[in-house]
Amino acid sequence: MSFSNSIRIPLVLPNVDVFTFGESSLFGYDSSNNCLIVYSLIELNNRNDQLIDHLHLSSSPTSSIRRLILNPDETILALIADKTVYLVYLPQSNSSPSKGSRLCPVNIIPSLPSNSTSIYYFLIDFVWLSSIHIVIVYSKPSSSECHLYKVRPSKPDGIEYLQTFYVGSSSTKERRHSGKPNKRISLDQSSDIVKLDLVKRKQDFELILLFAMKTDGDIFIMEIDQNQLVNNEKRMTSEFVGPICILPSAFDNYGADHSHSSLICLSCLSYPIVIFTRDKCQINECIVLNPSIEQYYLFTIDSICLPINENNQIIKSMIVDKLNSNIYYVYDSSSNIYSIEILWIDQIEEKQKKIPLTNVQHLIKSNDVIQQIGLIQTNNKGQWLAIITKTQINQQQKELILIRPRSLSLTSVTSTPIKSIPLTGTTTSKTSNLSSEFIHRIRKILARDRSLPNKTLTSLSSSTTNVISDSDFERNISKLLTLVSEQYIEKQEDVREELENKQRFLYDFQQTQLIANQELSQKIEQIQQKFQTLNQQYQQ
Repeated sequence: MSFSNSIRIPLVLPNVDVFTFGESSLFGYDSSNNCLIVYSLIELNNRNDQLIDHLHLSSSPTSSIRRLILNPDETILALIADKTVYLVYLPQSNSSPSKGSRLCPVNIIPSLPSNSTSIYYFLIDFVWLSSIHIVIVYSKPSSSECHLYKVRPSKPDGIEYLQTFYVGSSSTKERRHSGKPNKRISLDQSSDIVKLDLVKRKQDFELILLFAMKTDGDIFIMEIDQNQLVNNEKRMTSEFVGPICILPSAFDNYGADHSHSSLICLSCLSYPIVIFTRDKCQINECIVLNPSIEQYYLFTIDSICLPINENNQIIKSMIVDKLNSNIYYVYDSSSNIYSIEILWIDQIEEKQKKIPLTNVQHLIKSNDVIQQIGLIQTNNKGQWLAIITKTQINQQQKELILIRPRSLSLTSVTSTPIKSIPLTGTTTSKTSNLSSEFIHRIRKILARDRSLPNKTLTSLSSSTTNVISDSDFERNISKLLTLVSEQYIEKQEDVREELENKQRFLYDFQQTQLIANQELSQKIEQIQQKFQTLNQQYQQ
């Protein structure tokens, strides 16, 4: 695998097979020593700064860990096992999440009460609804239920079960329009949830939209008011609605198998975007339409088939670029990585009839197995796409690769291309005369300026005299010009890359500040609303 402006870091972590990426750190779980590995990537100028820290756990997981998921503010790390979840409370520090105490408290999410006597159940999916709220789907007692928990680090138990939401059951509200349900054709049969994802509406940031996809391709949606979470309400009134009608009807699923599908959500305009895979290598991009209260549609804007010609490969994972809300990344089972940029967002908001197509860029193809991809930020060079690979021969040999994918969202620094002019002996008579005059002038300069460094000139002529022929002299001059040109082009490329890195870092920094300001404004608004509520209660 080759990619310009990339950084390759060997990972000597023989017992670590599960990873996740934080904002500027790599987290891994050491199954042999039952501890967390934190690899700081905040600085990339000095490789010695990339130190590995070990965080020991107050209690060891008894089950095999298959996934790691950080909460939004990186204070809690969820260790996902086959049947349960271990929550690790990370030490906090201004410099690195790995600094401070090396012993981390651990809590286990309690099992749900069930009338079923079967012990064969598993955890289907897990998402952080907020920094302290969790939604989990188990196969038992029902794979059509989402269970809401709240994390309370200050309490001895630590985790509190709040509520269960039903997806696609008879208790679910069915949104109707003109007397007909949103989804005109549905098999109405039992199916399992395969994927959860959520997004905040960008125009207000008060509503969280939680999406659930089932094995038959049906997609359900639930609105969650963040104020209910902040105000610690015991029972929320939200319910899943659906299945949502997918328009145009040619893009609807009609009960097709989606058991291996992926689902992600982007919040980049007033209409949230839902991205889901329809088959092995086809991706549908839809906007969420909410024309009236209790009514939802998914309108398909673009359908992408990845430009690949290999057999039996499937999409393994999709991740969202948090700094560039119109970009997401995909990698498949053949170790291809793609950058996909949605270019029709502005046209949709302006309600234009003609919209551009989605830009799909094939970034790399790895010769090794891609284990995980993510995004990390550094102090000196902004955001990088991070890839963990392991060789097929030696599964313990891993490598961390950081690349800088180019985006249309960032105007790159362009330079005038330098054309290489071949210097050959076959020229016209006019060119030959000019060449002779040029060589004669160079000879005079060399003879007059003795301060120039000595340069041995090679001659192919059989003459034993010290006078070099014009053809040999021209050949040496050509070599010199070629050398100078190559050095100039190399320096120009270095300057261009450095300028592009600085420009990208500035852009990433501005995006980070913008997101931080939005989150701060949201928290201030929530505090004001809570203060008004308390004031009204006091006056009553």
